[in-house]
Amino acid sequence: MNSTIASILLMVAILGASAVITHLFARVMYLTCPRCQTLNARRRAQCRNCGWELCRALSANNTK
Repeated sequence: MNSTIASILLMVAILGASAVITHLFARVMYLTCPRCQTLNARRRAQCRNCGWELCRALSANNTK
């Protein structure tokens, strides 16, 4: 019984940690278009979905 609970807690901890790491990675590697919410690589100048200029979104994020 105790080993089952410990296994479940370990599984939840591993899944939670991987979700946090994935979220942090996405915030570093991608920009979210303020217009259509599409994830775009940081090197892009325009959104790949709607064409919105991402340099405005990047400069708005840096001033906050």
